[in-house]
Amino acid sequence: MPYDTYTAYTDGPIEKDHNFWKATAEGYDEWIVNEFQDQYEVNWNILTKYMDPTLRVLDVGCGPGSLSIRLSQKCHEVWGVDVTPEMIQVAEKKLAFEPANVSFQQADACDLPFESHSFDTVMSVNALQTMDQPEMALVEMNRVLKPGGGLLLITYCYGDSSRSENNSLLNWAVKYGGQAIWHSFTFTQLVNLLQATGFEVVEAKRIWEEPVVAFFRGRSMHS
Repeated sequence: MPYDTYTAYTDGPIEKDHNFWKATAEGYDEWIVNEFQDQYEVNWNILTKYMDPTLRVLDVGCGPGSLSIRLSQKCHEVWGVDVTPEMIQVAEKKLAFEPANVSFQQADACDLPFESHSFDTVMSVNALQTMDQPEMALVEMNRVLKPGGGLLLITYCYGDSSRSENNSLLNWAVKYGGQAIWHSFTFTQLVNLLQATGFEVVEAKRIWEEPVVAFFRGRSMHS
């Protein structure tokens, strides 16, 4: 389903986008701790409500793996995938110090290397807005979910955020070369996007302001 507000801080090829996330990989965790720790604790508190020891969970856009490893304590198994190899390398290094029931793999969200109906829950945290084809990514997340399986989606709504917040994002992108894809979703557009890609929207709420961040809980409608 098309959406109106699309922002890309570069018109360059996808390789430029990869270089951007490669540049951020080593310092990503430190950046989150310094700038967004309170926000990520809100994310954690929400996600843990929907974990239990029986679940096989897929984390799409796992970045350097911190959340995947932390959530693995709450469920049976976690797979974390990210399109940027350098992010996966950072994530795998952590397993030497924090052994867990987690596996990491480099993969494109639009072409997930898993069988259909193989996960109980798919989650994606602050990643959908950076994906080249978010609609296709959601279709793939739905494909790998078991019938009735759950989607836990947390994403920025820069289409609902202030100009100053958008400028802050731009300044951060420029710091690492400015070569990043970013979609300025609105809350309403995301609800429509989930419904258009085969999810029943069970829960939808704004969980953070400045910038606006939303949480969506979906249920796979495929049989």
